[in-house]
Amino acid sequence: MTQEKRVFPRFPVALTAHCRIGNRFIRDTLGDLSEGGFYLRTKEPAREGAPVRAVLALPAENGSRICTLVGNVARVDRDLKGHLRGLGVSFSGDQIASFDRRSLVDYLSQHAA
Repeated sequence: MTQEKRVFPRFPVALTAHCRIGNRFIRDTLGDLSEGGFYLRTKEPAREGAPVRAVLALPAENGSRICTLVGNVARVDRDLKGHLRGLGVSFSGDQIASFDRRSLVDYLSQHAA
């Protein structure tokens, strides 16, 4: 049994993200989101540690806010047959601009209510 490493609560979402994983560009859906990272539903192969930059529109009261989230692949999720299901991405340090972090926190606080 592995110990849970997450510090922040995750919230299920269905937001589309435009991502750069290493040197590849993709568009896929986020399955969940937190202040510490997100789960990207993708079949795009990536290695743990690979850099990820995701741009998405976060719904807000006065319209959508474009937000850029930066992190690294923390987990590669595969099904029982070994097929890729998604990637767990973790934010680290101050890679995310303060405006984007504020937008994320605001979105999550509204989403949790």
